[in-house]
Amino acid sequence: MAAPAHRHSQNLHVTTVRDFEALAAHAPAWDRLAWEAPQKVPMLLPAWVEVSLRHGLNHGEEWLCSFAYLGEELIGILPIILTPDPILGKGWPTLRMADKHSQSGDMLLAPDHAAMAFQSLLGGLRREVPTHLGLELKAVRRNSPLWAAIRNSDIGYITRCGSRQRYSCLSLGQDFDAYLGTLGNMRRNLKRYMRKLESRGDVSVEMMRGSAATEDFLEEFLALEASGWKGRAGSAILNKPDAVAFYTALVRNFAADERLEWHAIRVQGRLVAAEMGFRCGPSLMLPKIAFDEDFKDCMPGNLLTAEVIKDALSRADLTEINHLSQADWHRSWHLESDEYIALYFVWKDILPVMFLLSRVFLVSRAGAMSPYKAHVKSWIPKPAKTAYRQMRSACGQFRRILS
Repeated sequence: MAAPAHRHSQNLHVTTVRDFEALAAHAPAWDRLAWEAPQKVPMLLPAWVEVSLRHGLNHGEEWLCSFAYLGEELIGILPIILTPDPILGKGWPTLRMADKHSQSGDMLLAPDHAAMAFQSLLGGLRREVPTHLGLELKAVRRNSPLWAAIRNSDIGYITRCGSRQRYSCLSLGQDFDAYLGTLGNMRRNLKRYMRKLESRGDVSVEMMRGSAATEDFLEEFLALEASGWKGRAGSAILNKPDAVAFYTALVRNFAADERLEWHAIRVQGRLVAAEMGFRCGPSLMLPKIAFDEDFKDCMPGNLLTAEVIKDALSRADLTEINHLSQADWHRSWHLESDEYIALYFVWKDILPVMFLLSRVFLVSRAGAMSPYKAHVKSWIPKPAKTAYRQMRSACGQFRRILS
């Protein structure tokens, strides 16, 4: 028999922390909840969030993290970055859940208690930062418990969907040969590329995971990435000191938990292709890949992708590869995709509506009503509307007389 709702509310409490020592005290329960979450994205894990809060903030930003407990059970986590408003300043921040290096920023909620956790965390947020304008969530996956929580909650915010992305992924439930059979000439091309690569010297493939995947490989990976077009374009990790600090700490954290993976191909010991991977539950996220352009005629990136997919399809601990990105080369592999949506919560008050809602509408879906019609017009008292119409009519008559 389910416990009465009033008993749940009596046992429900929210704790908010603002320092890393206090944050670490919640990590074991947090890690279990994130590892089992249906979204299966590593940005939910404390190993990622801790790095995000240390190395992902811009100048002038602060952070806090709230935890919702039902008795002793952790049912929700809300890590927040406080961003000063460009006009109103630090006293009226916008809150966001993803730093500049992270691909997704979702709220972690226990599926069985999603609405309860969601409402309690937002209530705690209003107590901690009563003058915040709103909350921004980046790339929330369609299977997130947050969507059900929003439908089942009255939260006091205007909720808007922003940009929609379809990120590439691959469900792992078939034989590798059968999978290659769906890719047209890919099997034949891979054999041709491998023969060409082998003509350059002895080829070795490395699949490093568990204790074999360490932070020591990061320096070699970063050098390979920076040697190619990303380095020339200024988008390689090595081009940005803050990104170097972020990924160094991230790799260290995931290696310590044995959830880091490195995939590599070498020719005569020389690294010609490499990929970075992070585990969350049965999903393997692959955010970064690099190859040596001196070997581009051998397509080392494609050869490495084939080896990674082949290895993943043979593993009982994986059900999904997730790139959390979309690229032209993904189409060659007939990858699936899943939808990720940006979410905005604007507090129902004058300043948030004036200063944040208009910006939200600029990035919201096309064809939506204007902010005035959607959310402001209904707040205006009827006598004020009548007086405005009468004044507007009188002004119109006066202009006609003058003309």
